[in-house]
Amino acid sequence: MGLTTFDMNQIESEAAATAAKHVANMLQRPDQLEKVDKYMQRELRKKASVDGVLKTAMQTQLDGVQTGLCQLEAALNEIKEINKDIQEIKESLKMVPELVENLYALKIESKEHSQCSAALENLEHILNIPKSVQDALDMINEGKLLAAHQSLAILEHSRDDLLYEMHKLANQSPTDKNMLKHYFSDVEKLSEEISKQLWLILRRTLNSVRKEPKIIVSALRIIEREESEDAAAVDLFKRTGYMPIGRPKQWRSKAFEVLKQSVLERIEGNQFEDRSGHKMWLVTHLEMTRQIIVEDLRVVKSACVPCFPPKYQIFEEYVKMYHECLSGHLQDLIGNSLEDNEYISLLTWISGYGSAEMLAHPDLNIDVTKLPPLLEKTVIQSLVNQYLYNVKKNYRDWMKNALSTDVKDWNHHEGPDEDESGYFHTQLPLIMYNMLDQHLQVAQTVNKELVNSMMLLSFEEVMEFTRLYEEAIMSYRNKHFEDRSIVKYFTSYMIATSNNCLQFCEFADKLRIRYSKDLTAISKNAEIIFCRTIEAFLKLILLVLKCLREELFMDLSSNLNEVMTRTWFLSGNQIVDTIHATLEDYGSDYTHLLPENFNLLITDVMNWIAVNYIYAVLQKRMSFKSYEERKQGAEKMCEEGKILQQLFQRAPFNKRLNSIVKKRSYYDGKITLENILKKYSPIQTSKTSPFEAVPLIAEVIKLKDVSMLSLELSGVIRHYPDVTLEQLVTLILVRGDVSKNEAKQEIRWVIPLPPSEDLPIWQQFSCR
Repeated sequence: MGLTTFDMNQIESEAAATAAKHVANMLQRPDQLEKVDKYMQRELRKKASVDGVLKTAMQTQLDGVQTGLCQLEAALNEIKEINKDIQEIKESLKMVPELVENLYALKIESKEHSQCSAALENLEHILNIPKSVQDALDMINEGKLLAAHQSLAILEHSRDDLLYEMHKLANQSPTDKNMLKHYFSDVEKLSEEISKQLWLILRRTLNSVRKEPKIIVSALRIIEREESEDAAAVDLFKRTGYMPIGRPKQWRSKAFEVLKQSVLERIEGNQFEDRSGHKMWLVTHLEMTRQIIVEDLRVVKSACVPCFPPKYQIFEEYVKMYHECLSGHLQDLIGNSLEDNEYISLLTWISGYGSAEMLAHPDLNIDVTKLPPLLEKTVIQSLVNQYLYNVKKNYRDWMKNALSTDVKDWNHHEGPDEDESGYFHTQLPLIMYNMLDQHLQVAQTVNKELVNSMMLLSFEEVMEFTRLYEEAIMSYRNKHFEDRSIVKYFTSYMIATSNNCLQFCEFADKLRIRYSKDLTAISKNAEIIFCRTIEAFLKLILLVLKCLREELFMDLSSNLNEVMTRTWFLSGNQIVDTIHATLEDYGSDYTHLLPENFNLLITDVMNWIAVNYIYAVLQKRMSFKSYEERKQGAEKMCEEGKILQQLFQRAPFNKRLNSIVKKRSYYDGKITLENILKKYSPIQTSKTSPFEAVPLIAEVIKLKDVSMLSLELSGVIRHYPDVTLEQLVTLILVRGDVSKNEAKQEIRWVIPLPPSEDLPIWQQFSCR
């Protein structure tokens, strides 16, 4: 829209006002008037510059408009020419139908000429087909496969050219086509014969490539020729719809199928035996398979790679084929039902599949992680579960048989074995340890997970074994106590059994340290089972020692029952001498106990003799007729207490005091024999002899002045704070000169003293 005169005047007015304002800003001070000329020159230069820019812009726009007008004019002329040409083409097309009719005869002649030309070109081959085929067969027999294949290619080209010409005919004759196919039927047979030779060569690739690699190369060249012909045939089919007979042959794919079949035969063909012929058939078969795989892949890498085209990636393909065939073969083996140790043999072999002994061999360096799993995890787990089930079953049978053999030895007329230190033992702990260790060693060849599972299973079964062991011990004990003349070496084998239990604990902890130091890494249940197993064996020690103590007291009970009787009073030291002799007789056997067991048994025996002696005294089986008689009885008690105390301070019983007994602890100190004693056993150790209670009791009985009883009773309470009011009353009544009420009155004067560290033997019997 153009500018009006009013608009121009307004613009000029605004420009004048802006200029005036600009001049006013520049001339605000008097000294700036001197620079008016400079300001004018500067503004003139700016004006000239702006005018130049405007002129250039206008000229550029005018040039563009002129160019556009020229192009529009040229386009208009071209459109007119195109329109003219289109009209001429339309006029020419009106003549085409007439030309088709006029040239139809020429078209027929051209096709016939083309067919005749193809026939003339292949006439020599067509006429000589039988001879050419025979010559090619002769070349095959002579090993000239490349020449034979060249003849085949010529014959196939002749056949395909003729069939293609027939395909182009509008009215194809099936009879002519079938006749032509029949005439060239020998060519197809020749192709099959060459392919058979190729597959035979490829089936023996690993042998031939080392001796005559030239044969392999020739076979591969033929296959590549056929692949090129297949590609050309497929392209022709896309363009014309014609596919030559037998195409695509896909000989490369078939070649890999042949190679894979040969690999499968290599794997399956090395099984020379079965389970019925050889127990270790699977181990032999797997080892042969390992050797074959490693050797074959070494041949592929060193000899086949240079012979095969790079695009074949022959080494990678061979690895894949061996992997797949091996996977299928292993699944077949599993499907045919494995037995016993065959499971672990297979698991061990699979675990070494990616090791330096197989795929990771220095000559191969195959990364097995890039391959799919040899067997699915579910299959592997199934093998593991079945193996563990078999081991569990075998454990129970072996443990039962080992225990049965050990129990039979208990009834023999020969004593148990001795070690170099003279301690009795049997072979049962070592047999058990070796059995468990062997299975754990085998599991270690597979993986850590199987070791952990085997550890848990082993301790579970050992825990079950402790129950059977206890039943056998109790049965043996009951049989002996029914008739002690039947079992000759009861004491010796009970000693060996108690020593065995300590050995079991040592062996169990040794296995833990060797294979799984931290049981919580397996499971919390594993730690619990291990601790219970150790505790079970330590409790068995207490049970066996109790049996030994019971046997001893069967011989001592009659003598102890005579204490504080008239017979005892008149017999001098005969009773204690008998006890002394019996203890020394048994003591010679007890020296074959391990120090810990010896210490526990002798402590228990000392306590029980002291308890039963004091118990016999408190039964008041005799009445003293006078103070002199009571004094004589008390002195006899002191003398016998001293004799018994001295007995345990002499050999062999002083071994308990003089020997350095190591503290038995297991699972890094979490389980100790001391803790088990506190938890399950009445056996308690003391720094003083339990027979020191006898003189204290004797002094109470011997005391003549009844008014001094409270003092003597205070001494008893100070040393044995566990003594009860009833027991003190009974002790006073043994004197025979104090009534029950007077005895209670005396005790009221006794002031209880702080507890001492002496053995609380008074808790081990009650007054009747």
